[in-house]
Amino acid sequence: MSKYTNGNTLVSLKDEVKEKLTEDIIMLKLKPGDRIVETEVAKRLGISQVPVREALRGLEEEGLIKTIKYRGAFVTDINPVEMYHMFSLRAKIETDAIEVILPQLTRRHFGELYDIVDKMKVAEKDYAVQSQLDMEFHRTIIEWSNVDVFLRIWGMLTNHIRRYITLLNPKVRILPEEVHQYHQDLVETLEERDVEKAKLVFKEHIMKMVEK
Repeated sequence: MSKYTNGNTLVSLKDEVKEKLTEDIIMLKLKPGDRIVETEVAKRLGISQVPVREALRGLEEEGLIKTIKYRGAFVTDINPVEMYHMFSLRAKIETDAIEVILPQLTRRHFGELYDIVDKMKVAEKDYAVQSQLDMEFHRTIIEWSNVDVFLRIWGMLTNHIRRYITLLNPKVRILPEEVHQYHQDLVETLEERDVEKAKLVFKEHIMKMVEK
């Protein structure tokens, strides 16, 4: 593992480690209650403990792990009540963003969303890729609002929401083709340019995972 560039941004070793551990937590390779041993992570990745320690500090700030004195770092449990409020906050941010952007959306904007939806269909056999595309779809809408606070808060919620959806997925039996269809329907709703309808449809889409 080494430093690399991502576009014009230099991504540090700490960020690489944090990204790797975050994805392991989201995909439940590291489950709630699992201990993350700093020395073991450093040995597995062939790096020093310093960037691992910094990465763990960042994960704790996001609430994905908790450090217990004299015991170490552990993946946090998923709190259903807290998740409900996270989804509610996400729905509020996205519907507010829709109110801002919908009157200005062009065919190019709709085309970008349809491109993401098409990739979802291609990735039907890869849940991890579909999950990332799902977040890309919704993040794109937030970015178009140009309201920085929307994007900052939404970004803080994303990893928790992805982990929760991964945990629930076998239970709620969301089929891969349904993910594609749900998002195609969302784009078609936006194309109607009815702000109140779009806000309602997006809220129902977001909240369905915590209201089953």
